[in-house]
Amino acid sequence: MSKSINLKSNLCSESMVSKMLFRVNAEYAQITEIIDGLYICGVTSLNAENMEKYNISLIINATTEVPNARCLGAIPRAKLWLEDIPNADLYSHLHTQCDQIEEVVSQGGKVLVHCVAGVSRSASLCLAFLVKYRNMSLRDAYRHMASRRPLVRPNIGFWRQLISFEQEVTKSIGSVRLVHFDDQLVPDVYISSDEKETTSKPKRLQSRSSKTHKFMPALEPVVEAVEAAA
Repeated sequence: MSKSINLKSNLCSESMVSKMLFRVNAEYAQITEIIDGLYICGVTSLNAENMEKYNISLIINATTEVPNARCLGAIPRAKLWLEDIPNADLYSHLHTQCDQIEEVVSQGGKVLVHCVAGVSRSASLCLAFLVKYRNMSLRDAYRHMASRRPLVRPNIGFWRQLISFEQEVTKSIGSVRLVHFDDQLVPDVYISSDEKETTSKPKRLQSRSSKTHKFMPALEPVVEAVEAAA
């Protein structure tokens, strides 16, 4: 039995990585447990060995470019066909996917949400779940995720939609606002208290720190197209 599992794992790893060349470093790719039963990862952690190790019972694929690989077996999965661009429609998926995650986790199952790097699309879905089903503000949800997985950077369009989602779910004005910082529009959760003070100072003073507060973008994949081959 163990030999066949190892063989399946190797074949799965080769299938995913050789058929699609993704430039994702190990820190981005690793599987992180956000809360009991909810995990997030990048594409290169998708292999049969990890699915067995974490006893995954549902996979949510938040990408257009990563196929639902056959080598991961019969684990139920959902594919959302989301692009990591600011005008992508994340909002229409949030309630459905949050409900699906809660249904599985509440019954003792384990859900893995992934995109390419585990930074933007998958992180956005996890943030929404924490807001809807764990009674966290969006601000606290981000802080919780960042404490487990520092590389959490939804794109600015997703932040707009998450802010609206929090306002809808909590019937409040929301806990996160978008601000201009170092010539970028960013959520204020990215900025420390000291840095927030600098946003009100003259631009000449702000520019001294501009090189030290750049936000790391999600890495883009080099895609091979055929899903049926995976």
